[in-house]
Amino acid sequence: MSDAHWPRPQWKDSGEQAFLLWFVFGDLDPDFRIDAVAYRTRGTPPGVEVVRYENKALSNWEGYPLAGTLGRVLWDENAHLFERAKRARDCVMLRGAISDPSDLDNLRDLVGTIAALCDSGAIAVVDPQTLSMLAAPQWRQTFFDGDAIEPRDHVLILCDEDEEVAGRMHVHTRGMRKFARPDIGMRNVPPAAANVAGELAARFVHFQAMGGIVADGVALEIDGAPSGMSVHTVGTFDDPAFNNQHLALRWPD
Repeated sequence: MSDAHWPRPQWKDSGEQAFLLWFVFGDLDPDFRIDAVAYRTRGTPPGVEVVRYENKALSNWEGYPLAGTLGRVLWDENAHLFERAKRARDCVMLRGAISDPSDLDNLRDLVGTIAALCDSGAIAVVDPQTLSMLAAPQWRQTFFDGDAIEPRDHVLILCDEDEEVAGRMHVHTRGMRKFARPDIGMRNVPPAAANVAGELAARFVHFQAMGGIVADGVALEIDGAPSGMSVHTVGTFDDPAFNNQHLALRWPD
C-alpha cells in the first residue's frame, strides 16, 4: 500500500511527463526560508526549478505571464489584482517536468512552497495552465489549507460555442499536463446537455488525475453519458487551445 500523502490509486505509467508551472508575484522577504514541516514540503522535486527574479527584468521575457494573450485574459479577470502583481518587486517562477509520478506528493511539495511564499509577501499566484490568477490568501485557502488533493481545483473546465458546429457547444479542459495526462475536448454538445457534458469532463479529470489511463478508441460505457461516443487521443503539446494533447469526443447528433 502506498504511504503517499496524495496517492494515485489508479496509477499506470503513461510514459509522459507531468509539466508544472506557476508564477508568484510580490514583495518577498529578502531572506526567505521555508519551514518544511509547517508547509508540508520535502523541498523542490528533481526536474523542477524555483527561481526568484526581479519582476521588471522578467517582464521582457517572451513567456512573461502578465503580457500577451495570457496577460489580457488575466487583466479581464481581475484588473486590480493584475496591476498590483505587475507593480510587485519580485516574481518567483516554479517550472519543470517530472516523469509520470505514481503519487502526487511532488505536487504537494510545490503547493507547500507556494503557500510559504503566500505568507512571505506574495500578492498573486498565476497558473498559466488554467489561465488563472488568484490573490495569495485565496490561493493558500484553496490549495493548501485542507491538505487534500482536489483535481478539479487544478484544472479549468470551459464551455464555449463550437466553432465547428453551429448551435452546439465545445466543452474542454486545461491543466491536465500537471498529471501527465491529456486534456478533454468534447464537441457537438447540445446547449441543453452542457451541464451533463461538464460533469462528464470532471469525471475524466478525476479518473486521470488519480492515475487512470483512458485507452485510445475506447467506447464510453459510463452512467449518464450518451451511447455512441468513443475517445481518441489527438493533438500536440503545442496546441494553443490546450497546450497539451487531448481526449477528443463528439456528442452524438
